[in-house]
Amino acid sequence: LPCEAQIFKENGTETGKTGLVVVVAQRKKYRYSGVRPGNNPGTYVLDFYDHNGARKSKTFHGSESDAAKYRRLLLARSDKIKAGLMAPPEARAKVLTLHQLWQKYEADRQLKIQSNNMREKSLGRVFNTYKALLDYDSGLRSKRLDKIKPADLEGYLIYRKEKGYSPAGINVCYRNLRALFNFAVKKEYLSKSPLAEVSPMTVTRSDVRFLNQDELRSLNFAIEQLDLSDEFQKDARDLTLFYLFTGARTSEALYPDFTWKCDGQDTLHFLRTKGSKSRHIPKPNKVKEILESRKDVPSGPFLFNRHEVFRRVKWLFRQAGIEDASTHTLRKTAGSMYYLATRDIFATSRFLGHSSVNVTESHYAGLIQSLQVEYARKFEEVLSENLLYVCYSDPAHHQSPPIGKNREAPILRREKRSAEGGTRTPTSLRTPDFESGASTNFTTSAVVSAPQI
Repeated sequence: LPCEAQIFKENGTETGKTGLVVVVAQRKKYRYSGVRPGNNPGTYVLDFYDHNGARKSKTFHGSESDAAKYRRLLLARSDKIKAGLMAPPEARAKVLTLHQLWQKYEADRQLKIQSNNMREKSLGRVFNTYKALLDYDSGLRSKRLDKIKPADLEGYLIYRKEKGYSPAGINVCYRNLRALFNFAVKKEYLSKSPLAEVSPMTVTRSDVRFLNQDELRSLNFAIEQLDLSDEFQKDARDLTLFYLFTGARTSEALYPDFTWKCDGQDTLHFLRTKGSKSRHIPKPNKVKEILESRKDVPSGPFLFNRHEVFRRVKWLFRQAGIEDASTHTLRKTAGSMYYLATRDIFATSRFLGHSSVNVTESHYAGLIQSLQVEYARKFEEVLSENLLYVCYSDPAHHQSPPIGKNREAPILRREKRSAEGGTRTPTSLRTPDFESGASTNFTTSAVVSAPQI
């Protein structure tokens, strides 16, 4: 029985004799084992045994069911420690500082770079963010990880905003810091990332920048005026046309990511794209001409770094009078022209190597929306020209005859009043027999020819 007996010895007051008084106290029943209400509303006390067999109690703030779940988590953690699957808290290393965390993160990522699972420039971007964080507050370098508060990182993001950086650029720093602190949580240097309570900056979505028809004409005119005997001008032409016809990212076309082994007979193979993925695209004739003219270049067609590429492409843009454009503008222009040629958002997404078609739709939302008016007009034209409400069986005329004085129009009502009896009788669609004057009842359906767009 869920009860316990307590026996007390007391002196009788009336009889003067000693008697035994048995007091039975009923044990309280709770909904979940090991979970009982706390002293304050909304709190529960969890009773459990740790990995050392010591009885422990912990106060939980929340609902009773959540408290029971947390108690089961504590028991599971204790079982893992007993089984040797998890280090006990007393055996864990001391909490690292931010600089010590960076050293461990850098060593771990260097192994990934050596195994070809990560790019070195990706690690460089995280280092630049870490360095900028120390420029904001140098005291964070020697600060323990558990002492870094969300307010410290929130202040860093505000500091970057006040320095004039765009919300999109600030969010890049946010993602880099998130990768660093998530590494600390994964390695159990930290129980919870301080960035979990920090939100990224709100970015207003806008259409990507791509060259319009006037700018493309100006660019073509500038290319025709180039002196191809000059190596700098030829490089500028080849790079610009290659990016424009392939939609490649800047680094995808450069050595060592793009070599002569990537140049197939009819396709181009980009080995290392964004996210360390690869993609194939058909090789346009213009690209074939460019690559054929650069066969004497060893290893790969474009032995440049990013700065040298930007300098050449920017120079050609200045010759064409085009402002606010870069190599990425050429990629976006290629995507827009590809979509206008195919009207297939999925094919455009594959051509550009996007991770999802949603990315493509978000980039070209304005272009897609502007085409909806044209689509609606064509839809109306096709529907008006091809949709026939009634089929006529006249073998000499494959179109609806005109309705004249002696020609009866088709009756589309399902019921008509009989001329003789004045009663309403259901009828099928009726078409007139123009030869005999009689009418023939039959069931028909609309005939729609294939749209011609």
